[in-house]
Amino acid sequence: MSYVLSIPSFNRTFAVKEEDSKLRMTHNNGIRFKLLPYVTSSSVEACTDLSTVVGRYLAKIERKESVSLSMQELITRLRNDEELEIQLGTDEIFSQVVRHMFFDANGQIRPINLRMFLQISCKDKNETKLADYLVDVLGDQEHLRKTLEKALKKADDQSNALERFAASKFELKAPESSLKSEQHYQRITNALVENFEKDFEYILGARNRTRDYLVPLLEFYYFAYTAQMILQLNRFLDGDREKCIPLYFCLEWEKTSQNRQCFREGWNILQDAISRVFAHVIVLEILNQTEDETEPIDYIKLREFINCAPEEDHRIAEEIKKLTDYYRSIITDCSVMTELSRRQSQDGETVAEVKYLFDSVRLQFENTTQRNRPYNSYAKNFRDYCRKYLKSRGRSGMMLSISEEMLIFLTKISIKDQEKVRLNDIFTEFESRGVYLDDHSKSEVMRYYEKLNLIEKKSDSGDAQYVKRIL
Repeated sequence: MSYVLSIPSFNRTFAVKEEDSKLRMTHNNGIRFKLLPYVTSSSVEACTDLSTVVGRYLAKIERKESVSLSMQELITRLRNDEELEIQLGTDEIFSQVVRHMFFDANGQIRPINLRMFLQISCKDKNETKLADYLVDVLGDQEHLRKTLEKALKKADDQSNALERFAASKFELKAPESSLKSEQHYQRITNALVENFEKDFEYILGARNRTRDYLVPLLEFYYFAYTAQMILQLNRFLDGDREKCIPLYFCLEWEKTSQNRQCFREGWNILQDAISRVFAHVIVLEILNQTEDETEPIDYIKLREFINCAPEEDHRIAEEIKKLTDYYRSIITDCSVMTELSRRQSQDGETVAEVKYLFDSVRLQFENTTQRNRPYNSYAKNFRDYCRKYLKSRGRSGMMLSISEEMLIFLTKISIKDQEKVRLNDIFTEFESRGVYLDDHSKSEVMRYYEKLNLIEKKSDSGDAQYVKRIL
């Protein structure tokens, strides 16, 4: 690997220019390295409901874009079809049937089957970016496309005649931008990919599951992936792309305390990592200002390269040092940053230099009024989304919490079509999706299953207790 950083590339990306005999820059991101679909504007509301995103998401998997179709347009197209004969005097009745069957009270299409989900339009630019982000980071697009095509065929076969007739009037078009030239979001962790692909196939495998759980599936994995990604970034070059970092939840109805892991290793560590995410965004953009447009590189790729070629550690550190010093020379209004000094690291020179660059970026954001606002606004996008998984616990503050609805959802996707699964294996399945529970919470889950008559006991051992499939 040839890794040579470029000041001219840095100048172009960060719009460096001279004003009043001083260099000025703009903290642009997503030019060479796309990490998150967020903006730094405080006026943009975070997307917390993915029901408006799902249509764009599915169409993007199909390498298409859905064409918006209003209620009146659909009715007109159906009426004008030569194969349709509407008896005299029943025209308005036909229109009412179409309205009530395929559209809600607000005139939005009703996702009664998978084909209808594809027609949900996504007009907001930030929601479009979020859908594209989910396509890039959650799974292999080709694998998901085959799963979706199979599910669409099955959905068409199971649809009634009027549904198929309406679906024949829907449109998908080729995307306006070339897929080959499109820059994709970079996946930091692979730990959730396999499970998402399996869960996606399971949810699309039945009409009622698609209707009830497709949006919750995307919402959960959006949270789980982004949380794991942000936690991995905080490990810098020590990240592990294939493993989940333990993140502890509690159940909404159980009592908690500050001695529990759900307090010490839950929302507290995640919210701290979220608050610094924009510093990582800028650092990774800087680390990708290479002389030639090589493949995007993140912290873990840097570590992999150094492990393969330890003799390159000093040279790479010097390349990073070149841009770090240049960056620091431009930022002249932050005394806290200028007081920061380099430190050695037992893990090598590159690790030390990356952390020095990160601390320089972080400190100038956190200690300058003008730049602190966009820094916090960027983090707010995901922090606001996390609220749906949070509950206030009095003096303990907020904790990541699992509702009854979420517990049933996690249980369903963990068991799928198996008749029963060992209780301990259920918890392992939860953890493979980024949801960790301490022993107290596990006992609460078991009691909940018992209340629903889902536990089959052969002994009191966790390995001899089985959870039956939820119908």
